[in-house]
Amino acid sequence: MRNFAAVLLFSILFAVNAPSQVRQVSTPAEPPADFKGDGCTAFPDGDWGDCCFEHDKAYFRGGTAMERREADKKLFQCVKAKKGLHHAIIAPMMWMGVRVAGMELLQAPFSWGFGQPKTKK
Repeated sequence: MRNFAAVLLFSILFAVNAPSQVRQVSTPAEPPADFKGDGCTAFPDGDWGDCCFEHDKAYFRGGTAMERREADKKLFQCVKAKKGLHHAIIAPMMWMGVRVAGMELLQAPFSWGFGQPKTKK
């Protein structure tokens, strides 16, 4: 169990601090007017759905590693600002989830910059 915890901690720290594979886009495309997003992706949609929608729009646009960190920070702050103690517990779990699962490197349909044209590296 101790090894699992160490591997998990290392993975999280690497995902949070790793140099990003994010491509620079001179003018990122804005989400279309009828953009819906996927809500909170693998997390249950609660009364924080508005936070997830804004986060989805930022992930659609993509950009630099600094912009991704800022988008994830805004998600954390938005969820934590909701009324109720449970939001203080949920916010860091959501933040950790997006820092790990949202990496562009994973090429998931919800990864950072998912709305931008893909370039071959």
